Formats: sequence, C-alpha cells, structure tokens
Amino acid sequence: MAYPQPGHGPAAPAGTVVIRMRPFVMAGYRGRGLPVLAQVGHSTVRIEPGDTLVPLPPGVWPVYVWCSYFGIKVGRAEMTVDTRAGHPVLLHYAPPHTIYGHGALAYEPVERPGKGGLLAIYGIAFGVVLVAVLLAALFA
Repeated sequence: MAYPQPGHGPAAPAGTVVIRMRPFVMAGYRGRGLPVLAQVGHSTVRIEPGDTLVPLPPGVWPVYVWCSYFGIKVGRAEMTVDTRAGHPVLLHYAPPHTIYGHGALAYEPVERPGKGGLLAIYGIAFGVVLVAVLLAALFA
C-alpha cells in the first residue's frame, strides 16, 4: 500500500504513525525474510514491506523498530515522534545489511547501513580461501 498523497485516496487517521520499509534480504539468512517488529507506544506490531499504519492517540511516543533473527533483536533503530499535530507521521526504516549492525529510522528515505561491513566479511572470506589455495599449490 502506498502512502496517500494529499487529495489521492483515503488519508490515515490523525495520530497515526506510518512506517515505510522496502523489501530486503539479510546476508546469511535464507528464507522469506526476517520478521520486522516495531514497538510504538504500548503496542507491538509486525512491519511488512510497504506502509504499516499504527494508530495512536495524540501525544509524544517512542518508536523502536528491529528485525527478529531467531529471537534476537538485530538492526535496532529508535526515535521519538510527536503525533499532536493532527496529521500522520511518516517514518522510513532501513534494516542493516548484516545482523551485526544497527538499522536506520528517519523521516526521509535512508540507505541500509552496514554495506562496508558486508563487503569486509565477503573480502575476508575470499582472502582466506585464496591464501589456502595458494598455500596448497605452494606446498604440493
């Protein structure tokens, strides 16, 4: 579901937090994707790719978003939102590339953090294999 633009389709109710997330694949995890959860105020909801609406009464609320990797919270991101203005608050969540990093949560679209760490992991793995092959060829 796309976030409605002014004058296009039904609007989200006042006091709503809308969390937008793009589909993603976490390195090292095979399957449909990690479940993404958000705790907004006192309620915990599952975040699906696209827009997830979380209705709240007007006020200032903490928002915590994370991926659940076999029960472990990874890719944590948090911020505080103010829903007293009477219009929906749009947040963008980007999970990290690996389970070792933090996610990103902002009012504007953000890139997934941890690309450098992912490249380092792949580079080290490739380097270890390359050294093993060279040593095997040298001593053969």
